[in-house]
Amino acid sequence: MKDKNACRNMTSKTDKEISEKKPAEDKNSQEYKKQKRKEDIRFIVVFVFFFSLFRFFAYDWYIVPSCSMVPTLLIGDMPFVEKWRYGYSKHSIWFSPNLFSGRLFFKNNVKRGEIIVFKHPYNPNTPETNDINLIKRVIALPGDRVSVNNGIIRVNGVDAQLTPKDKMVYHDTQSHQFLELSLYEEKLPLADVPTHTVAYIDEMKNSEPNNFEEVTVPEGHYFVMGDDRDCSKDSRCGLGFIPAENLMGRAIFTIYSIANGVKLWEFWLWFQNIRYERLLKRII
Repeated sequence: MKDKNACRNMTSKTDKEISEKKPAEDKNSQEYKKQKRKEDIRFIVVFVFFFSLFRFFAYDWYIVPSCSMVPTLLIGDMPFVEKWRYGYSKHSIWFSPNLFSGRLFFKNNVKRGEIIVFKHPYNPNTPETNDINLIKRVIALPGDRVSVNNGIIRVNGVDAQLTPKDKMVYHDTQSHQFLELSLYEEKLPLADVPTHTVAYIDEMKNSEPNNFEEVTVPEGHYFVMGDDRDCSKDSRCGLGFIPAENLMGRAIFTIYSIANGVKLWEFWLWFQNIRYERLLKRII
């Protein structure tokens, strides 16, 4: 008898507990909806926090806006950028808040030939350019002597090796022009990185940027050039030396590429314009 009564009591108690829990588990109840909203908001906040940390301190990505790096990078390519490699500056964070100056954890390990993303050097006369992200190839390091003679780069008295390849016709979606480019395999002087391809417009071989008098790169700065040598605003013409503080990271591979000037928000045009052959392509 006692056992039966005990069973009844346990059953009654269990039923009572279930009945008490039911309102909290009712998906239509206000309490459940309130709790669900809190959990959703908490998840979004945590996701945004860790996603921001990832983009600030580990890796980030940028859309290539111009033809200055053709044929290595095309307009619409999205390079994946190693941010931790060169340490951190205020430019590692979106909008470059003036929290500190210089670089933290900087090992001065930039190499000739690497492709870097950096913030446009500050110029009080052109404030509209000061927040622009640029991507170019490192040609010379602090203390190097660099010059260009008829398109041939010279660093510390050593000439680059240029080997003719072929030609390509490139459609510049910004100027809406079709450009005929001569391609060359280039081995930069004193560089540790492998050869890469650069482009010239034959008629511009004697232009002023392709005949650049020797300069010495000041300490804490870098000399950069675009791979499309006749369509690049770089250290030869207008950009000047790049301060180490402005470095944002090294481009390592292309995670996305879209043609014909299609914007990221024009999702209905993605599939017919994605350059699938360029996805996950290593950048050298």
